[in-house]
Amino acid sequence: MTKPSQMFAVLRRLLLRYWTGWLRTAISFGACVAVAGLAFAGISHDHLLLHWLLCPALLLSLLVLDRVWTAAAILCTAVAGIAHLGWPAVVLAIDLYPVLTVLTVLICLGSVGLMLWREHEQRSKSHQLSKLHQLIGENSRDAIVLSDLSGHRLYCSAAAERISNWHPEELLTREDLEAIHPDDRIRAGKAIQTLRTGAESAMVECRMRNASGGYTWVEACLRIVEDPDTGPNNYVLSIVRDVSERKCAEQKLIEAYSAVEAMATTDALTGLANRRRFDQDLATEWLRGAREQEPLSLLMMDIDKFKAYNDTFGHIRGDGCLKQVAEACMDVICRPGDLVARYGGEEFVVILPNTHGEGALAVAHEILEAVRHRRLPHPGGAFQIVTVSIGCVTGIPTYGKHATELLDLADQALYAAKSNGRNRVCAFEQDAVPPSPVLQRVASTAS
Repeated sequence: MTKPSQMFAVLRRLLLRYWTGWLRTAISFGACVAVAGLAFAGISHDHLLLHWLLCPALLLSLLVLDRVWTAAAILCTAVAGIAHLGWPAVVLAIDLYPVLTVLTVLICLGSVGLMLWREHEQRSKSHQLSKLHQLIGENSRDAIVLSDLSGHRLYCSAAAERISNWHPEELLTREDLEAIHPDDRIRAGKAIQTLRTGAESAMVECRMRNASGGYTWVEACLRIVEDPDTGPNNYVLSIVRDVSERKCAEQKLIEAYSAVEAMATTDALTGLANRRRFDQDLATEWLRGAREQEPLSLLMMDIDKFKAYNDTFGHIRGDGCLKQVAEACMDVICRPGDLVARYGGEEFVVILPNTHGEGALAVAHEILEAVRHRRLPHPGGAFQIVTVSIGCVTGIPTYGKHATELLDLADQALYAAKSNGRNRVCAFEQDAVPPSPVLQRVASTAS
């Protein structure tokens, strides 16, 4: 904008601010004087035509002037009549035709003026309220959406464009559920259904499609509004807020929590589950097996003469040996519900839910063979390579007993495998008839 145009704009604002009021005052004063002069002329000359010309003049003053100057015009008219006739004529009702004419006109115009003034006040309040609503709608961070119960939008505030990049006029042509992510439509539909069944409000978080084709996380607070003219429960008022940043922060928090939880339940050396995770999963599988009356198998293994291996090769090579054994176990255990954990030191445990004794024994032999196949040298071992001993136990969990009983049986089976020469599997099976399980020897093999 050039300097002359800037100066003109400043002068124009000053004139509108300071001189508009004075100009209107001058016009109002001139109109008041004109009305009073017309009234005085009509009464002075007792001219009926001037009396009737007075009517539209007063009506015009009511329409154009404000209340103060209208009252002044009416007062001037009355004063003009009384000044011409004099107080005795007024009191004695001598020649009162002009006065009665003026009073009748004043009463009629006063009634009309009162009606027009009230209408003007109502329009002024409505206009002011409309401006406030528009100001709030355009500057609110949250989008305001009004729709009917069938999902047709009737109004969208300017904030809807900032959230979705769609123009409000374009949003009016779309239904509410059309722009929602397919995975979230059922949840959003249930929120609307709760409003139809009588709930006053509902809240839903969903992903809303934007103009670029992506989705924006929003939080919508839905509320039924009543129109006194058309009846209750006709419209749904939605206050929609962009919660993308909050969702991103929540996702990062979940990922951080998952990472910390994984660190708290993972063995740092081998990457297997640690003792804490094992205890949690064993208790969970025990309760599930008791509820479903399904067998639960447990393997407990120990690296044969691992202390001699550490003494020969050192702790660094010993850690490498633990990792190799852990990898051999993971090569065999592949079902999602199974768990391999490092129990402590050179001991490992495997949880096999819904697995009978024969299946657990087969898995144990596969682990035994997988460790042998690694052929890790072990001069201090009986077989010159790293081997493991495995205790296997299977039972049907029962209520009233604890999972540690199964763990004790697996430990006894492991002790039996070591006592019988190591590099073998010793299995026990628990009778399926509760509540008095019977421990019986099934096999002790070194394949």
